[in-house]
Amino acid sequence: MLNRANLLQEVAKLARYLPPFPAIVVQLLDMLRDESVTFEVLARMARNDPVISANILAQANHIRRLHAQSDLTDAFVAASIIGINRVRRIVVAVGMNRFVSSVPGGPFLFHHSLAVAIAAQELAVFSGQSQDLSYIAGMLHDVGQLCLHMLDERAFEKVYLDSAVDGKLVQREAQVFGADHCEVGAQLARYWNLPDEIHSAILNHHDEETVTGPLQACISLSESVVRALDLPNSPKNRVTLINQHAVSELAVDWSDPGMTDLFDRCVTRFRHATVH
Repeated sequence: MLNRANLLQEVAKLARYLPPFPAIVVQLLDMLRDESVTFEVLARMARNDPVISANILAQANHIRRLHAQSDLTDAFVAASIIGINRVRRIVVAVGMNRFVSSVPGGPFLFHHSLAVAIAAQELAVFSGQSQDLSYIAGMLHDVGQLCLHMLDERAFEKVYLDSAVDGKLVQREAQVFGADHCEVGAQLARYWNLPDEIHSAILNHHDEETVTGPLQACISLSESVVRALDLPNSPKNRVTLINQHAVSELAVDWSDPGMTDLFDRCVTRFRHATVH
């Protein structure tokens, strides 16, 4: 049982048993704060990782094949074709997939986080917020679940399945573990020295009344969007309430025809990203 009064220290102990947090994601966050960082620096960082390089090449070569062009073998040239924003998304997705893949419940957590990241980025475009930060926060928003899995995998699975009936996941987590995955994830963000905006987005992403800023509003609404779209498929995907303060914060108009296009892009991008 976790103790909220000493949660940061307890989460720090649990974090030592998690896989190492992707250093490349931390590097990318640092780069987002530094406007002087060039495309060449990011591409060089990505090229040093064989999995990230392979993903960059695959996306660039897909584009070239559509134009009957030969495949590339240089990840730097490939990165210039797909653009800096897509390179950033690949860096984060590969880093987080590597991070959670060996943890119980990791595969579903990754797919859900990927769906939220995609929706958050699309909402960021629609509302004029930072696309990169929204994508990264979306990938990280449920990271606290990893610690709860570690504490008691069977208990967490029961909590998860029971909450599919009424949506009371965080309440059940708090009752069983002493803290919910939002609180635990926020303390992990503190432990990893992630930006305050990401800490707040993780802590409040299930809060249906609170808005702490555009990023948290974006993640809160993205949770509702992916559940409504059933991405990925899950019996727990149900929408009971939407944070109306977040809707106002981002000036979202659900009746805008552009929202239909946004939903279609979310589904298409998620399916494309998860095809094996």
